[in-house]
Amino acid sequence: MFRSWYCDHEGRAMAWLHALHRDPETGFQEHRTAALVAGLLEDLGLEVRRSIGGTGVVALLRGQRPGAGPRRRIGLRAELDALPMAERTGLPYASRHEGLFHGCGHDGHMVIALTAAAYLACNPDFAGEALFIFQPAEELLRGARAMLADRLLDDFPCDEIYALHNLPGLPAGHVGVPDGTAMASADDIDVTLKGAGTHGSAPHTGADTIMAAAAFMSMVQQAASRAIDARHAAVLSFGRIEAGTARNILPATATLQGTLRCGEEAARDRFATLLRQTAAAIEAVHDVRIDLCITPAAPVAVNAPDCRDAVLASARRVVGQGRVIDRAPHLMASEDFAEFQARMPGAYFFIGQDGPYPHHPAYRFDPAIIPIGAEILVDLVQTRTTGHAPHHSNSFEDA
Repeated sequence: MFRSWYCDHEGRAMAWLHALHRDPETGFQEHRTAALVAGLLEDLGLEVRRSIGGTGVVALLRGQRPGAGPRRRIGLRAELDALPMAERTGLPYASRHEGLFHGCGHDGHMVIALTAAAYLACNPDFAGEALFIFQPAEELLRGARAMLADRLLDDFPCDEIYALHNLPGLPAGHVGVPDGTAMASADDIDVTLKGAGTHGSAPHTGADTIMAAAAFMSMVQQAASRAIDARHAAVLSFGRIEAGTARNILPATATLQGTLRCGEEAARDRFATLLRQTAAAIEAVHDVRIDLCITPAAPVAVNAPDCRDAVLASARRVVGQGRVIDRAPHLMASEDFAEFQARMPGAYFFIGQDGPYPHHPAYRFDPAIIPIGAEILVDLVQTRTTGHAPHHSNSFEDA
């Protein structure tokens, strides 16, 4: 039923994708994007609330099927924001704004959610409610907290919540569902080393903050390989180092900026302790003072078992058993969808596609994902609110 409906409405979905892709906006600046999404949802007949958490949009759709007991509400989240980077795809609907690009597929995720909303609005045969959450600033890992701080769940409590992401590297058209951890935590690491600068020919008369910074990076990586259980993923990467003004002057200050990603909260806590212990050791050996700042950005995204099983069941009905990857590996990237999962049961899953990885200038979202993702979301709403699994012919497997 969904597939035949989508064939009649595919042109509209493509128009939505092209419009969103042409006019990308970065985190908390998604004013045009939010207005477009809100207007489309209102046109579909949903109850819409704008400006939650800045530019966030929420839309509520009530099912028409009578049901016994309390009505269940299922949350479905998509992201509004794009990336501050140049696009090099050559698409006819490429970004019209140099240095702004939907290089992670959030435009496609929005269209998936809009398509699911359009179908359910035309076919409201479910007993509960569907809440469509369009979140700002996912790339900044700040949008979910902004919406939560703006009373999102106070005004729109949900029983469960779901989200998805395209994933180059996963076979095209396949659905990957992680068990437990889906995405890693994220922490920003800032290290400032201070000491008595001196002439490069006489390092013994002062402190070498550059050498100390190098020793800190090397030592913490070596220690982590022995202090962190190898079965518990953890990645510390420093992407920026700044120090010095001349080749023959040992500077008084050196700074490091990096990120820490962990697949388990226990590893995250252990790594934070390790960073502090390493800083203390470097201070003692190199005669420097170290200011270490660990700023939490997102917790580990953990799939609730019942919600994970629900996604597996829906995906199997939509694409067939052979295209569903149970216990798919989790990613070491981070997602502030984890903020929602920390407050209610939920699940995060992936749909495979070909091409470059997200954040590559030639990345292209594959439109073939749209009907797969939308039908899975529709199925989740129908089954999780009513307990009724509609008939599917596994049309994507057969196509």
